[in-house]
Amino acid sequence: MKRLQVFISHFGLNLTRTSATWPSALEIDGTTYDLKSGSSGVQYELARPLILRDEAGNIIGGRARSRSEAEQFAASLIKKGKAKEVTIEEAPGENLNDVKLGVHLSYNDDLYRLSTKLASNTAIFMGRHALIKESGIAQYLYGNLGWGTRIGYCDTSAIRSLRPGLSHTVYIEFGFNSHAFVILFGEMQVYVPLPAAEPGAILSFLDPITGEESFRELKPINMPPVSRFWTDAEARIHFAYITRQLAEEANARGAKHPPSLSVPSYDLGTPAGPSE
Repeated sequence: MKRLQVFISHFGLNLTRTSATWPSALEIDGTTYDLKSGSSGVQYELARPLILRDEAGNIIGGRARSRSEAEQFAASLIKKGKAKEVTIEEAPGENLNDVKLGVHLSYNDDLYRLSTKLASNTAIFMGRHALIKESGIAQYLYGNLGWGTRIGYCDTSAIRSLRPGLSHTVYIEFGFNSHAFVILFGEMQVYVPLPAAEPGAILSFLDPITGEESFRELKPINMPPVSRFWTDAEARIHFAYITRQLAEEANARGAKHPPSLSVPSYDLGTPAGPSE
């Protein structure tokens, strides 16, 4: 999720309310850099201090990740007698406006458990504690039970229209087929089945740009359940859909570098075989 946050920051969006670093994300001329969310886009910093030596192996300079690190390095050189004086100069941070980034996204068990936890905590916060306590979700979160949380490959525009773009979102619909849809950074969509309950609906979101957080009840919008299985054609449609939604929401939130996104490849895992 931190990598995705940095990736979206690259569009020229300020996602610094919560710090995020993508370690060792970029290599330029043999030097490795971490990427970090900046106020006007992604900035890069050294993944580790860089030492410059002459042909004889003597230290002639270097680059540090912070002034304090540079001062410690300078003090160490002087103490060891390798330098009489060290000059420290600060270089301004740089935005990456012309670098093409790619991020690996994975629908996996960790993401499914995170989404299930978000849906459960939202339901508890809004007074549905008993439903979650009796559901068996706790055993699933501890790894002792399957649950059925899966990819939410469906049109979620009705949910997306109810909150700011790019927001982390939990929409829960209660009834005979209770379920939740979790949308992370306006892209990853996860479906969480829930036990039958008294009808109603909840929408919660966290805006990563402004920090706005909201929990409210609303009239159900009648989102249909999501199948447990999907085809290659459905996968193509899904990835095209979430990529388009991410770009549209980023642009709507004022992206200084409108993204041109694509999904070059994806892995659907092991195909489901025939069953009775």
